[in-house]
Amino acid sequence: MMLAVATALGALYLLGFTDLGRPEQIQINVVERPFIPNPAPGDVLPLVFGLDRDRKLTALRITPLTEVSNRTPKSVWNLTSKSGSEPVRGFTFADEIPGMKLATGSKPVPLVAGVPYRLAIEAGTARGQTDFTPHAALPDEAQ
Repeated sequence: MMLAVATALGALYLLGFTDLGRPEQIQINVVERPFIPNPAPGDVLPLVFGLDRDRKLTALRITPLTEVSNRTPKSVWNLTSKSGSEPVRGFTFADEIPGMKLATGSKPVPLVAGVPYRLAIEAGTARGQTDFTPHAALPDEAQ
């Protein structure tokens, strides 16, 4: 009886206080490139998304935070891959990622400065997400 209780407590500890049985979390960094030459009105600073290590992405979606809670959220960028992309450690907004294609019926929509977005990615069973708000590019004389 004591052995069964000790085994049950050990199993509860492993499941409750370790990462055992939980999907791996992907860490994402968002960096804005500080300068673009001759920006047009409404242009946002270029965004670079960095990952914690090389990943074979299977899904990538950027959605405005106002859409996240909707039943069918409208994404501004939605890529998928059945077998995973080429291993990537980072990418820029709306660039092609080898091995991934746009989800059916979607195309990249330009980001709007000051609007908060959520980037959610999957790489097999690993998942990660981060929220970010792009900033407007300033004219050359203002920089």
